This record gives sequence, structure tokens and C-alpha cells, in this order.
Amino acid sequence: MKYFLLCLGTWVLLVLIGNGRSMGCLKEERNALLKIKATFNHPNGSSLPSWGDGDGDCCSWEGIECDNTTSRVTQLVLSYIRDLELREYGPWVIDASLFVPLEELQVLDLRNNCLSDLNGTLHLKKLNRLDLSFNNLERVPSLYKKTSTEAQQLSSNQPKGVNLEVLDLGNNNLANDALTDIMRITSLKALYINQCGLNASSKFLEGTPAKMLSSITFLKIR
Repeated sequence: MKYFLLCLGTWVLLVLIGNGRSMGCLKEERNALLKIKATFNHPNGSSLPSWGDGDGDCCSWEGIECDNTTSRVTQLVLSYIRDLELREYGPWVIDASLFVPLEELQVLDLRNNCLSDLNGTLHLKKLNRLDLSFNNLERVPSLYKKTSTEAQQLSSNQPKGVNLEVLDLGNNNLANDALTDIMRITSLKALYINQCGLNASSKFLEGTPAKMLSSITFLKIR
């Protein structure tokens, strides 16, 4: 009888854990988020005060949503976060590798932070929405790892491990060849390239594989 009650109690505990987060966010993701916070506040900012060392559950922090079962970070909304005073320091660059530990991330919003570049490769297999609008980007960050052959030759095949569906690059300062790198992402359904200073948008459309254009259901150019 005692064994039965013990098993029953264990089963109830597992059900309760499965219905909500009881363990908080993962340590490696929490550490990654704290590094992201430090980057946003460099050299002396005060943004994201709720992201603190004292509160171990990063799922309760501002701008973050986690999966209720796995406690993995799935959404990261950091729009309008960088202090206005810090924007006077000139170009601001984020290392894309800071986001890589967030393996289950589906939505990343970095709009309106005076971001000049995302350095490195932002390779997140679960990412389906990326908002980089209202920044100072001159190029599109690399969203997939390239082999030596792919670096030399543009292929019409969808890159492996890329599931991006919505990409917002509106209101940046993109160079005319900045969009070449995303031509292979045939999973895209919505692309925003309005107010980017692209005087050769038509060339982008002419050079884009038909397979990619057929998948896009919304394209904003102006």
C-alpha cells in the first residue's frame, strides 16, 4: 500500500511539473541573457533592471517568454531597450553568438536600438520571426552557416537548419547588395525592406530565385 501511495504521489508531482514551470529557466540560457544585458548596457547603461542575479528564473524577466513544459526561452523582445544616452557613443555592434545558446528561440525582436551590426552568424534552427527594423544596419546578418562552396556560389536550395518565416529589415541603411544572402531562404513568407535606401530593389527581385518569391505572401518595399 505504501509503495502504491509513493508511486501515486510521484505521478501527481510529474503531472504538476508538466503543467507549468517549476524549475525556472536553464542556467546556460540565463547566463547568455545576462551577457546580452551587459552588451545592451555597455558602457554604463541601466536597461533591463528586472534581469538580475538575484532572480534565478529568467522566464519571469521583461521581454522573455518560455515554453511552459521545457522552460526554454522561445521569445525575446528587446525593442527600444538601449538607453538613448548610449546611442551617442557611435556605432553599436552585437555579437550574434550571444543568442546561440537560446536554441529554442522562435521570435527575436531587436528593433529600434541604433544597432549597426550583428557580428557573426545568427544560426538558430527554431527562429521563425526576426525583427531588425529601425536600426542602422548596412547589411543583413548571416542567418546560416555556409560551406566553402556556398560562400563562392549562390544556390537556390534552402539552407539546412533555417526556418525563418518573417524578416523585418525596414528603416535601415542597407547596401544595394545586402539582400543577396537571404535569397536562398525559401521558408520566408513575409519580408519588409521598406525605407532602407535600396535604389536597386528591382534588381533584388530580378535576381531572386522564383522558388523564394513563390513562398513570400507579403513583401513591403516602400
